[in-house]
Amino acid sequence: MSDMEVLRRAFERETDTRDRRPAHLRSWEHYKVGASRKDIERLVDEGLVEVRFKAPGYPTRYLLTEKGRGLVAVTEMEHEAARVPAASVLEAMDLVVGFEDLKQAIAQAVESQRRIHFLLEGPPACAKSLILEGVRSAVVTAYICFGSRTSAAGLSDALFEQKPTMLLLDEADKMDNDCYSVLLGLMESGEVLETKSRKARGIRLETMVMAACNSSARMPREFLSRFALHIRFPAYTRDEFIDVCRGFLTRAENCPADLATFIGRLIYDLKLGDVRKARSVWQLMKNPTEDEAHQVIQLMVKYGGAPQKHTGAAAARLPGM
Repeated sequence: MSDMEVLRRAFERETDTRDRRPAHLRSWEHYKVGASRKDIERLVDEGLVEVRFKAPGYPTRYLLTEKGRGLVAVTEMEHEAARVPAASVLEAMDLVVGFEDLKQAIAQAVESQRRIHFLLEGPPACAKSLILEGVRSAVVTAYICFGSRTSAAGLSDALFEQKPTMLLLDEADKMDNDCYSVLLGLMESGEVLETKSRKARGIRLETMVMAACNSSARMPREFLSRFALHIRFPAYTRDEFIDVCRGFLTRAENCPADLATFIGRLIYDLKLGDVRKARSVWQLMKNPTEDEAHQVIQLMVKYGGAPQKHTGAAAARLPGM
């Protein structure tokens, strides 16, 4: 735990309105703020904490000094200024159709600025990447990386240099195994340690991790256990797929609703792919007509190879993209 977190916990105890005692009597023992005796002794030497009571056979009790309280107050002001309102995060995820309860949970977690981690798992084009992009656009201190193009060294450098409040990890199932050693410490305690060429460095961060993957089957159990919420998106039913195409194409691409429905229906029935394929149809069209959409889809059928199969259970899901 960082010194600032220790000071913040001490400040919360001393200013707790539920404690009816006078402020000068709200002293605390080192373990009640998550610190070791050595940590507290260092803070005492730095003038941030003072010994309030010390006697043989009794635990030593402490209070923050005026300097310590002032440091916490300044940090809290900076912390509050960097807070992203849940409403802003929800607005940034507006392109995601459905999943209102999940979007609300993510937005509240972002606003809380606590180290709460999310894992989004499911087939392609089921809203995972779109959720990450929405959060990224709302949180300016977020950092996004892609598992297939991320190494442990590169991830460590990004954390040390960027100090992100949020780490957004797309394609997490494709990252190197060495990356897990970096993420495990970051997600558990906020600590990142690195040794290179006999030189060591370390940092403590309050970073929230949000990862997306197609499958978590090969991920270590200790990694999966660190996620507060592991969301599994089943495959779409036909009606859901059409709803998602209509919602996404109308919001993101300004496609007329009737035409978006027509495109979604053909893409699903012909097993041409996911919602991204529906967007491709719209982008290839010259005129916003069903005849034009049909011509583009015929081209895909003719030269696109074997149609894709719809996989996965279609039960108990909300529409989303």
